Amino acid sequence: MKRSSKTNRRKIEGFSLIELMVAMFILSVGVLGGMMMVILGMTRDNSNRLDTTATNAAQAVLEQIAGAPSTSNPIFTVTDCLGNTPQVNTTGSASPGSGAPLLNNGDIDFSKAAVAGYQMNYTVCGTNGLQTPYDVRWHITAIGPGNSGKLVIVSARQPFMATNRGIGFIAPVTLRTIVGM
Repeated sequence: MKRSSKTNRRKIEGFSLIELMVAMFILSVGVLGGMMMVILGMTRDNSNRLDTTATNAAQAVLEQIAGAPSTSNPIFTVTDCLGNTPQVNTTGSASPGSGAPLLNNGDIDFSKAAVAGYQMNYTVCGTNGLQTPYDVRWHITAIGPGNSGKLVIVSARQPFMATNRGIGFIAPVTLRTIVGM
């Protein structure tokens, strides 16, 4: 009878302190990893929202320029949600073109100073009262026989996210179209 009670005691012994600490460490690594995934997901969601809104701001300017005949150079106004009405210059010139300076890959160079008439600060208002400003710039190059067409490049970026290169850096959105060819 004594032998069986000794055997039962060994089977019902609990965890040691070291086993408990190892289990807690593994659990904490798993929980922290999950929390990091949630934080990264929230950051990506915010950056996707800003990226989509920058695309809409650039598209508003692009549509104004593309809607005008390629042989004319009207100056349009675009109204943002705050009632600001910046002017959109549609005048182009033969290569290298007019407007915002370009990088070697053909994208707008935001590191250079803005060119008057080819840059605007466009504010987008959200449903919850959030106001997000965008720096929108464009470049127009006259192309084709007798400069009958225009190559239009419009780019928009959210200045805060572009200058504060944290976990949520967002590159500028660039749209291109050809008018009148």
